[in-house]
Amino acid sequence: MRRAEFSDASRDDASHFLAHFLTNELATMFSLASTVVSVRAAAPSVRLGRSRRASFSRASSRVAQTTNRRSVSSRAVTSPAGGVSAPAADANADIADFLATQMVDEAAMLAASTFPIAPEVLIASTKRILAKNNGAEEPNLLASDFKFVAPVVGPLPKDDFLKAFASFKLEDAFPDAFFGYYAFRVDPFETNRVWFDARFTGTNTGMLAGSLEATGKKVEAPPQSCSMLFNKKGECTQLTVGYVMDKTIGNTGGLGGVFGILYAIGYGLPFPEAQPWQKSIQYSVFNNVSGFVAPIQKFVKGLSGGE
Repeated sequence: MRRAEFSDASRDDASHFLAHFLTNELATMFSLASTVVSVRAAAPSVRLGRSRRASFSRASSRVAQTTNRRSVSSRAVTSPAGGVSAPAADANADIADFLATQMVDEAAMLAASTFPIAPEVLIASTKRILAKNNGAEEPNLLASDFKFVAPVVGPLPKDDFLKAFASFKLEDAFPDAFFGYYAFRVDPFETNRVWFDARFTGTNTGMLAGSLEATGKKVEAPPQSCSMLFNKKGECTQLTVGYVMDKTIGNTGGLGGVFGILYAIGYGLPFPEAQPWQKSIQYSVFNNVSGFVAPIQKFVKGLSGGE
């Protein structure tokens, strides 16, 4: 994919922007696009929890596996009338065995969790934090040891995160911004973590960060995975954003967060992390040398399409 090109005026604007805004705090902004939201959510009630990460006993693991074996080794059968009848046993034994031994029984794992804050409460808390500008408008939603973690930026502590985010409004540059949050769910392996996805879209009709002129270009970001971790008080201890799930979708060059937005509107920043991925010289050499790493080389070369 071709890198975004600057006009002379745009290059001057970008240079001015970099000189004044690429501080530790404002660097945070460039990975936060997928987490600003203007929706409202009801305030949840929060019960006390016992641990940051849920632990599962051997007994609960056995329950999960037994339940899984009973439930996944069957398939639905369509009746002559077009409806779906009761499940019938899967005639393909190896598929049934794979499903029974390799698939996670989420319901059983969540039921066996020792983390006492219910999944629906954690999800409501996540939506409330998003509605409060990721906690910037209600800092007590974030734990004192809160950290922000993105693919490039972070981990950043709470104070640095709040400084950057409280003063940065993406909606000023994208009045029609739609952050497209969906698929909220609690992780059965870490039952104090809520995962959710986002697909940002918006048209750049306003000035960005008080420095970059509007371009009129529309941004269509790829789906990105985000999450929040919670402690026993119901406070958010970690926010992760900007992890692209499919780099072929959208017009951000496969980039997540604000790095992707800047690239899509023609202001891609001049360092590798803020530009579309390109194969390194080392990677190319590795795929073309022979020797004792041949089996690994063959596998990696296959993954890269033989290039």
